Amino acid sequence: MQDTQESITREALSWLFCIVAALAASGCAGGGAMSAPSTYLPSTAQQPAAAQQQVPTTAERTTTTTASTSRTPASCLAGATPAPVPAGGSLGAGRMIAAWGATVGGSAKAPTNGSVRDMAQVSLGGTALRIRLINPDTANPLVVCSAYVGLQKTNPGAALVTGSSRQITFNHGKPGITLPPNTPYVYSDTIAFTVKPQQIVAVSMYLSATTAATASNATWNSSYATASGAGDETRDESGASFTTNMSGSTFDATFGTGQQEDLQQGSTYALAAIDVQTTEANGAVVGLGSSTFQGYESQQDEYDHVLDLLGADINADIRAGKRKGLVNEGLGGDSLYVALPGRFARDVLTQTGVTGVIIYDVNDMDPQNGQTLAQVESNYKLAVSESHAHHIRVFCSTWAPESISDLAEITSAERSQLNQWILNSGTCDDTVDWATVLADPNVPQTYNPLYFSDSIHPNAAGHAAMANATPVKRWFEAGSYP
Repeated sequence: MQDTQESITREALSWLFCIVAALAASGCAGGGAMSAPSTYLPSTAQQPAAAQQQVPTTAERTTTTTASTSRTPASCLAGATPAPVPAGGSLGAGRMIAAWGATVGGSAKAPTNGSVRDMAQVSLGGTALRIRLINPDTANPLVVCSAYVGLQKTNPGAALVTGSSRQITFNHGKPGITLPPNTPYVYSDTIAFTVKPQQIVAVSMYLSATTAATASNATWNSSYATASGAGDETRDESGASFTTNMSGSTFDATFGTGQQEDLQQGSTYALAAIDVQTTEANGAVVGLGSSTFQGYESQQDEYDHVLDLLGADINADIRAGKRKGLVNEGLGGDSLYVALPGRFARDVLTQTGVTGVIIYDVNDMDPQNGQTLAQVESNYKLAVSESHAHHIRVFCSTWAPESISDLAEITSAERSQLNQWILNSGTCDDTVDWATVLADPNVPQTYNPLYFSDSIHPNAAGHAAMANATPVKRWFEAGSYP
């Protein structure tokens, strides 16, 4: 095992290839999961230039900063259905580019007739944004009665910068939306909202349903929820109503070390991506990986795992206009052979402005997955072929060492052979040798003690070493979205 022993089946991820009848009936047409990102283009709310200011007027502040005292009935959107293909448009100069993302997974539990507040650190700055919601639940609709976005005041925490809240609308100005079961994704309207690179935004949603949909997305950072029955608290900038940390759940693992660990797994609820209107970037790069990309063994709420650090490096090292947004689609326990027919189309090919993908799914040769070395190489070739067909460059890394394992079937020889193939076959558009970066120089098949955590994942220092070794300009400056 290279990342985690979580069981992820083809069946659990296969829903994204089904364009459900309910969506089709409501006008969800398009080219399907493999189509270009324009399949589900959101509308743009037509707002005057004054609306693009970061701090609202006194009148606006009156309506956006006070905690809601109303209790909207659960039937607030009884007849609403999503309309994922409204008219396009934009607010401000530049183009819409994906700046944050998370894939289906995690452990968030939503309240019933309550509110959630999802926290997300965007990789790009811009003058407007839109959100992407999902509902992978096979039985229950996801009913969003109202939604707001603001800036986090202090990390971690549910409080917002006073006066930063803005209402998010859907389907040409409606306050909410209902996502039927098995909705792959749907975008909000584009709204004026100024944000800086690496700023943490808070997306708050009031969920009226008496049965909450299972719609958790995997992160490594805290998000928050009210108690069930609290009603609409989306405008509560104090954060006092959000008494539950959705990222507070723990799960046990030994990872072959014989020592028990309690890991905190972060989650957002229903929020799967944030796009920003920006002049800073001309494309986005997706990190498709397993638990190291999700953030395992980095420090929760510190935004110090490898993809977060690369996002900061992009903004520091590449001039505005040539940068790339960074979208983290890391999922503990994932493997490439499962991701390819499952989440690859949704999480990579349909991201707004995608120009590149970093592949770091490193569980394929675990006994539970049973992939041979030849099959893993074939999976890489297929991922590259699918990406190139969509004009997406592919960046690959060698697999990290494994010091202690209860999965001895993954031999050092197999890992070394695969790593040499990744570096020398020319299959990927560019590579980095993270295995050598993380290895003990005296015992290359084991972790350097400086980067050791649980024998499988690098610690925070290891995440930093991976980021430092990545050729930032080669990976994130070249290429642009048409």
